[in-house]
Amino acid sequence: MIRNRINPSLFIKFLGLLMIVLSSGCANNSMERNFFDAEYDQAGSRFDKYTIPEQIKIYLYGMQEVSPPITVLSRPIAEQGSAAIPYLLNTLNESPTDANIKDLMVVFETMQRLGIYDVSNDKQLLSTLSAFVTGMKNNIWRGYTQSTLTQIKKANREDDVQN
Repeated sequence: MIRNRINPSLFIKFLGLLMIVLSSGCANNSMERNFFDAEYDQAGSRFDKYTIPEQIKIYLYGMQEVSPPITVLSRPIAEQGSAAIPYLLNTLNESPTDANIKDLMVVFETMQRLGIYDVSNDKQLLSTLSAFVTGMKNNIWRGYTQSTLTQIKKANREDDVQN
């Protein structure tokens, strides 16, 4: 009979390292996780109490870590219009992941669709958003995000046709 022996010292070191890795990942999203752990029916009123940067973090966590994604949180951010744009762009500049670009484009599209901010006529903003979309690595997400950007741009042309 062959016995597998685990070196107790090595095993304790492994467990210690595992605990450090797991706890460091949990600490980074504590505000966001706590938001979703609280009563869901009060989420809207609680969301308004956070600053715009905190709302963006919670929104991205809800889109990327919660299933199904919590898309409704794009609206309260979008409703802040031009006040939210510097924070949205700052988030994209600091963390230009494909998921962040895709999810934050939904906020810009919501601003446009609700008529809160005319993204389609802000040429500098459109240029910046286009550059982020072009830089996306995942072809599927880039295609999806490009179609969202196209919808935003079409809003400008549709306004011209109606006038």
